[in-house]
Amino acid sequence: MLASLDDEALEQWLRQHPLPRLTAHTVTSAQHLLSLLYGVRQQDYCLAREEHELGVHAIAVPLRNPLGHTLAALNVVCAPQRMPAEAMLRDLLPLLQEAARDLRPML
Repeated sequence: MLASLDDEALEQWLRQHPLPRLTAHTVTSAQHLLSLLYGVRQQDYCLAREEHELGVHAIAVPLRNPLGHTLAALNVVCAPQRMPAEAMLRDLLPLLQEAARDLRPML
């Protein structure tokens, strides 16, 4: 959702919100997060590896309306022991992307 903000709104959000460390993997630098979010924009999905909670990976794709505005995200959360991040990208990302395309006309 953050990646869908325009540059000015994104930078303002980063100035107004602290980035507390939740795990050893949490990104706490605004500049580093900004760089990651630019990457999310380009690849059109986000993969978080134990950033919010240890033992939890998450992958998400944007849900856009027919005008292209991001309204929500579709995600899957999984324990890395059950499905490594690489398998999530290989097996789940295409399913999430397909579901997002199917939902677009309904948004």
